[in-house]
Amino acid sequence: MGGRNQKERRLKIGIVSDIHGNLAALESILSEIKEADQIVCLGDVAATGPQPRETTGFLRKSEWPCVMGNTDERLANSTPEDFKQPSMPEEERLKLVALDRWTAEQLDDPARKFLSGFKPTIEIEAESNSILCYHGSPRSNTERILPTADDKELTKIFGGMKASIYAGGHIHAQMVRKLGRSIVINPGSVGLPFLMDESGRAWNPAWAEYAIVTSTADDLRIELHRSRYSLAALKDAVRKSGIPDPDWWLRDWI
Repeated sequence: MGGRNQKERRLKIGIVSDIHGNLAALESILSEIKEADQIVCLGDVAATGPQPRETTGFLRKSEWPCVMGNTDERLANSTPEDFKQPSMPEEERLKLVALDRWTAEQLDDPARKFLSGFKPTIEIEAESNSILCYHGSPRSNTERILPTADDKELTKIFGGMKASIYAGGHIHAQMVRKLGRSIVINPGSVGLPFLMDESGRAWNPAWAEYAIVTSTADDLRIELHRSRYSLAALKDAVRKSGIPDPDWWLRDWI
């Protein structure tokens, strides 16, 4: 009888990804995820946003385990390179190159050393469940796992692996789907979410996306969250940051 009166063991995991140097967005959800027993970051923490130094500094102090994202890897190696995207208009490409170089300049050697310590994958044991964390896929931090991927494609990616949950970022799109007895999730992007309108234009809404996984011996709950924050606060951070061409960076934020 005594065992029945004991409180059920419960482990809550917060999963964030793709902060992209937007500390204003990350700070807006801290009060919502602070109750988690553990928080893990799926990578792409500093690039492309107004606060790369501040975001990296926060994560160093937080001691959250972090997966190596593709932009983390590039910044850790620290020779900013041109975007090789032939379909991109030249003006846009040059602006992104300038942003990439500025981001690298914001990071000192300790910050780059911190990024270089990120792991390709992280495994978390959560009561009777397990979570395999990665950025793009367990095979590559640039591989895209889209919501439209069929089971055959996913089985090829995860073949031979055994986890209750496969958790990755990279595509900036929230997702939960089953794969056999496992679940594949994407928490979306904290700092650079995308929203497509009917014309196909991409916008960046001022909301932060993340996931909460709650695990017990008998149950597994996955929640995708999307939390609005102050666009004015983000604009203020951008104006103070020294980021190149701030008006261009803010152009698509709503």
